[in-house]
Amino acid sequence: MQKKLLEEIKRGQQFDLLLIDVIMPGLDGMELARVLRNEREITSIVFISNNREMALQGYEVSAARYLSKPLQKERLKEAVVFCYGHRQEDKELLISANGVMRKVRASHICYLEIYGRKTRIRLEDETWDINLSLDELEQMLSGRGFIRCHKSFLVNCRYIRTFSSSSIELADGKEIPVSKHRIKDVRKAFFDYMNR
Repeated sequence: MQKKLLEEIKRGQQFDLLLIDVIMPGLDGMELARVLRNEREITSIVFISNNREMALQGYEVSAARYLSKPLQKERLKEAVVFCYGHRQEDKELLISANGVMRKVRASHICYLEIYGRKTRIRLEDETWDINLSLDELEQMLSGRGFIRCHKSFLVNCRYIRTFSSSSIELADGKEIPVSKHRIKDVRKAFFDYMNR
């Protein structure tokens, strides 16, 4: 079944939510989730299992929730509502970049930076220069997990690996400066993002 799911996703089939049992024959649920994340699949994942020891590993694959068996209807409902809200936050933006209108999901943006008189959008595998100001983009991305850590940078929390009082390290190793007067707000925003 896991193999069929992966084949369907590679063919372009999209899913808003996957409910996955951690313990399955063959490829277990946690490994399946890792494969999905390596394929850059952004589908919301909710794990369902009676193995509570595996719950912490769910954070490694950005699981939305970890529900224990026997499954409680109210907990499942809350998880579905949470995932739906998260998908609404990640609706596509329409942005004019280099003279062409482009669609982009907020979750695909690693960070934005002021670059000369333009704003540069850094995605995982490409870069766009646009005429919108960083302030305008910050408003557009409000409530979508972005942190203004410096007057010249807006960072997507999804890509933060570590942060200190002077910098943020992204998953790809890139370091972004953090302004001294913003560190308190950055820390609060990051922890709010992790706990939502």
